[in-house]
Amino acid sequence: GRQAGRQAGRPGKMLGSVARRAAAAGVRQAAQRRGLAGISFELTDEQKAFQEVARKFAEEEMMPKAAEHDRTGEYPQEVFAKAWELGLVNTHVEEAYGGMHLDCLTNVVIMEELARGCTGMMTAIEANSLASMPVILAGNDAQKKKYLGRLTEAPIQAAYGVTEPGAGSDVAGIKTTAVKKGDKYIINGNKMWITNGGKAQETGGFYFVLAKTDPGAGGKGMTGFVVDADAPGITVGRKEINMGQRCSDTRGLIFEDVEVPAENVLGMEGQGFKIAMGAFDHTRPPVAIGAVGLARRAMEEALKYSQERKTFGQPIAAYQAVSFLLADMAMGIDAARWLTYRAATMIDSGKRNTYHASMAKAFASEVANKTAADAVQIFGGNGFNTEYPVEKLMRDAKIYTIYEGTSQIQRVIITREMLANNDLITP
Repeated sequence: GRQAGRQAGRPGKMLGSVARRAAAAGVRQAAQRRGLAGISFELTDEQKAFQEVARKFAEEEMMPKAAEHDRTGEYPQEVFAKAWELGLVNTHVEEAYGGMHLDCLTNVVIMEELARGCTGMMTAIEANSLASMPVILAGNDAQKKKYLGRLTEAPIQAAYGVTEPGAGSDVAGIKTTAVKKGDKYIINGNKMWITNGGKAQETGGFYFVLAKTDPGAGGKGMTGFVVDADAPGITVGRKEINMGQRCSDTRGLIFEDVEVPAENVLGMEGQGFKIAMGAFDHTRPPVAIGAVGLARRAMEEALKYSQERKTFGQPIAAYQAVSFLLADMAMGIDAARWLTYRAATMIDSGKRNTYHASMAKAFASEVANKTAADAVQIFGGNGFNTEYPVEKLMRDAKIYTIYEGTSQIQRVIITREMLANNDLITP
């Protein structure tokens, strides 16, 4: 069957298919135990195994190619395919549909390592998680078999289509409509800044699309659809040339009288906004840990350089002005990582993590930007040059304060949650 064929093509991989399944089962059991046993600051042996595989992959497959992909903007399909072969893509998909169904904490452990390699490549990989999360949360068995199964059968891409030219943070302002006609819906509208937007169509993937089925009902008038990316009437725009994460495939999408079967509605009509926002509780921890991985890479580069670069007869790391920057990096990264681990563990324990996921995402994104900027400062003139890695890290970092909810929107969510439940601020 599908899995047997996929396993047969993976001899000698870093982590064999049987070992992966055993590790995944062990991770899930450990997550359940953590929910009962309380705080643990140690990763399980299984999580460490996944961490090591991801770290080795990042160092051997991502880091050597990152600068060239940043220069050309070419999508890292080869890297994506190799990560898929290793089981580092679609890790959250249930076993019944060909995935490993890893818990959120294990997934963020993996994603930190990939982000350390290159956040542009990591975003290309993690975008599948965001696109498929609405299907996981609200899809029926038939939808999951068709669309999640598609992701685990071949290294293809999917995309999350919510943002529009005039509706980013204000999701309720979307203009895309879906009008029911018989047993189909007709979708018209524009989406913008869609990660994997072009690759999803090219590889035969799918889009999660949020559209208004009752324009006068506000958030309750939105419906979520899973749409075949190659459906007639979908036009993919140009690849956007961004400040950072340049190898990521970011596009606009135009929907012109796109026919979507009624069976492709996720949940029920009118539940789309709730589904779309609910997905963020699961996907914001992986985004936050991406910022942590980038910050860690910047700190590693700055630490190494500060020990090698000498002025006035000694390494610049010996100067308090530099060493304090390094100390601030270490403090911020560690704090951001544990904020993210907490948000992930809450999801794994069946708890609502909206407050903590927003805290993790906002804090980690800002730590990444400060750490990358300070790394450039430590490198001095060299840091401003493309021959050194930190200028790319600084450019790549900026998007973390913008996508999947700006830092300002995260603060809106945090304060809204605090005001609704004052107990959140009590340990």
